[in-house]
This record gives sequence, structure tokens and C-alpha cells, in this order.
Amino acid sequence: MRNRKRSLIEEIRMVDAKHESVAKGITMFEERVMEKVKCEMVRVEHEMSKKLKEKVDLEIARVAQEMKQKLKIAMVAMVVVGAIVGIWTSLTV
Repeated sequence: MRNRKRSLIEEIRMVDAKHESVAKGITMFEERVMEKVKCEMVRVEHEMSKKLKEKVDLEIARVAQEMKQKLKIAMVAMVVVGAIVGIWTSLTV
């Protein structure tokens, strides 16, 4: 009976030790997974920021080009108006 109790106690200790080992392994695995997830999140965030910056830069370039075109039209209009005023003034004087 005593041997059986000792055997049972020893078996329980072995199971506890295995349980502890498995628990440590799971904890280490969780830590590695979380670190990989964090790294991936940083990478994706960086990539998204880069793509957003590219889109913003393209939009700024498009608006700048559009403004240059409108400025050219406005300058031509001012030249035409100036010429008309000059002709009108020369005819009325």
C-alpha cells in the first residue's frame, strides 16, 4: 500500500512537472507569436503610410498642375483685357 502511494505521488509529481513544462512552452509560444504580430503590424502600418503619402503626393502634383493651367488661362485673359482696354483708350482719346 505504501509503495502504491509513493508511486502515485511520484506519478503526480511527474505529471505536475510535465504540466509546468507545457505551460512554459505555451507561454514562450504566445510571446513569440505576439512579437511576430507586433512586427507585422508595424510593417503593415509603415506600408500603408507609404502608400498614403504616395497618393497625397500625386494629388498635390495634380492640383498644382491644374492651378498652373488655370493661372495660364487667367494671364491670357488679363493680356486680352489689357489689349482691349488699350485699344478702347486709344480710340476714345
